[in-house]
Amino acid sequence: MRIRVATAAAALLVAGLTPFALPTPATAASAKYADDFNGDGYRDLVVAAPQATVSGHEAAGAVVVLYGTSSGPSATKRKLITQASTGIPGSPETADHFGGSVASADLDLDGYADLVVGTPDEDTDGAFNKGSVTVVWGSAQGLGSGTVLPLTYGAGDPSGCAFGVDLAAVPVSPAPRPWIHIAGGCSVWTLQGPITRTGKAYSRSERMSERIQGPSTEKIVTGRLSDNYSDQIEVSVPLSDHPMGAVYINRVSSSNPQPLSTDASNATVGDVNGDGYGDLVLGDPGDMTVDGTPQEGTGHDGGQIAIWPGSAQGIDPAAQPILINQSTPGVPGSSESHDTFGTDVTVADLNHDGFGDIAVGAPGETLGSARQAGEVVIVPGGPDGPTGAGSYAITQNSTGVPGTAEHGDAFGTTVRFADLTKDGRADLVVGTPGELAPGATRSTGGIWVFKGTSTGVSLGSSYSVMAGTVGLPTTSDTNWSSVLAP
Repeated sequence: MRIRVATAAAALLVAGLTPFALPTPATAASAKYADDFNGDGYRDLVVAAPQATVSGHEAAGAVVVLYGTSSGPSATKRKLITQASTGIPGSPETADHFGGSVASADLDLDGYADLVVGTPDEDTDGAFNKGSVTVVWGSAQGLGSGTVLPLTYGAGDPSGCAFGVDLAAVPVSPAPRPWIHIAGGCSVWTLQGPITRTGKAYSRSERMSERIQGPSTEKIVTGRLSDNYSDQIEVSVPLSDHPMGAVYINRVSSSNPQPLSTDASNATVGDVNGDGYGDLVLGDPGDMTVDGTPQEGTGHDGGQIAIWPGSAQGIDPAAQPILINQSTPGVPGSSESHDTFGTDVTVADLNHDGFGDIAVGAPGETLGSARQAGEVVIVPGGPDGPTGAGSYAITQNSTGVPGTAEHGDAFGTTVRFADLTKDGRADLVVGTPGELAPGATRSTGGIWVFKGTSTGVSLGSSYSVMAGTVGLPTTSDTNWSSVLAP
């Protein structure tokens, strides 16, 4: 980390936060991993189902945590969390969508990661769809009780604010303190830790959407795109009919932020060109035409991803991003309407060559006669960023992969790289929320786990976990894995 304390304090002042006067490292050891909730040294996997029926309430929402082991996430060593769970505030209600977003960090600095859960459609404080955010605290026994964070809206009626529509957490490393960013339709809250178990944060700030050209923030991502220890990326839905959202960098600290020239519905940060700085990878799955009608925005039929290189000074908005789609030489398949290539993206250096590789979800891909069966495309990085060369696709029809590609599976709706076995290799998790459980007639969902090797992810050692095996209902559209923790 190259940032000086004075620089960090100045950044906090710009953001409207109370800065710390001197370097004040955590008094307690922070969790080594931002998603190790029981402190056993293995990363845990958070898989949400905001559409899940709970206590008879449709779309009340649920979150499943698969605790890590030496062989990967465990379907038996798990925690099912809903608003009906002991110690979790609130109660399940129809269309709350508990688990609509998830993030994690050691927020109270006790050595155990804590889970943050957004419930964007919660009716609370007399406001319709105000939204809420709950912290579920980690411990040596794993996740336990929870606390609702106090959130208000400084400009009037909070109805429809949808606080918790997305979340981004920044752990103690690289930041000097843990942070949590909370997106919403009215404003974005930033809480700097440590956060007590009563919900009190070291500092809090609210940036209202109306102050910045009117768009509401739907997606928020953090990463190191510059010499700043944490850059904030917001994907916002402008007051227009863009098929995707406008993308802003460090909007909170800029007096006149301008959106990048590419739209997106999701984003991630990873070093795909090996220069030591994170690069911004945007997923833009929208088509340029729908039923023959041209759409606004900057997309490509079938979807695309856009890569904006980071640097010491950050992203240059005037630069031309690298654009990759299924018409790019080397990328398997072809660009077809409704492929939704770019629905989700994640980055990791699979073969340890110094360049991050991108997994791109395309859940709308048709395979044979199976429409919306879905696939994931791995796009290798390189010294000049990805070119498309060496890309390959993974589907449920790939040799060694469990299951069969079927209509509506939506394999690749969510994708996530993480070292889940503590062997130094990135494993790939693929969410398939449209998957039908054996004998089921509804979309219950599941995950596919691909273990990392020295040359990339292994198809032969992959395995799947279905919603019914982790305690979720199989008689309704649970859509488990429509949300994965970053």
